[in-house]
Amino acid sequence: MKQRHKMIYSLDVLPIMNNRWNMGDKLKETIYMTALSILYSHLWYDEIELYVDEIGFKFLYMLPCAVTKVQNDNKIELWMKSKINAMELQTKPFVHIDTDIFIRKKIDFSFDDVIVERREDTYEMHYRKQVELFTRYTHNLPYWNTNLGYSYNCGIFGFNDLRLRDEFIKSYFDLEKIYLENQQSFSALKQEGYETCILIEQYTLASLLNYKNNNPTILLKGENIREQGKYADTIGYSHFFGMKKYDKYVVDEIELRLSKIFPYWYRQIKNALEKEGIVASNAQFV
Repeated sequence: MKQRHKMIYSLDVLPIMNNRWNMGDKLKETIYMTALSILYSHLWYDEIELYVDEIGFKFLYMLPCAVTKVQNDNKIELWMKSKINAMELQTKPFVHIDTDIFIRKKIDFSFDDVIVERREDTYEMHYRKQVELFTRYTHNLPYWNTNLGYSYNCGIFGFNDLRLRDEFIKSYFDLEKIYLENQQSFSALKQEGYETCILIEQYTLASLLNYKNNNPTILLKGENIREQGKYADTIGYSHFFGMKKYDKYVVDEIELRLSKIFPYWYRQIKNALEKEGIVASNAQFV
């Protein structure tokens, strides 16, 4: 089957180098993870493009796909903004793949207007307090839902309808503007561990699609994360979202797979890291 969608990736390493999640500098781990994600996709898809900032470009430019150096906003708290920037550049249907996703079997993405990874059921835990705060400032936004009760995980996030893409990007910037102009109001939620940039992306999308009566295609079937995980295993799909991707066993497994499955590219990236004084974590991976 001819590939219908362009597969795109985006990476802004500055937040990762500056203690995101209070985990210190995770540049090396993220470079290896991004490379493995892209190289898995390269097994199945012909048209792939990575949009990466100047720092990350030094370590990933040699990958066997289009690698485009971009200037990102360098707003550390908006660590997913590079995805919005990459999506805005697209001129034909596309699927954005987060760099912590590994596609081990070919997935033939088929959807109408928009596709997301899954519907999330963590509204009470992650969103309610943030939604209530944003609602103070969203009276002029007709699509904003004050209590939608759910969101979408956008690890996989693609559009066939580019006009809908444009509407989403506008809504993203609406909410980003509110956040940047009222950061002091959001500081207490930040101290509680909330990541507002995820709401700005994922809850805003859910609100917009609900407003437009548009049901997205859901990649991972299932009523809860356990069922979705089982379905992901059947299609050869893994997503190490959140801090889990930096657990030692995950980091070691990523480097091991990269070195064993894609040894040429592993050596290229390892050499680039070492040239910058970033030492590989495991000497046995050669």
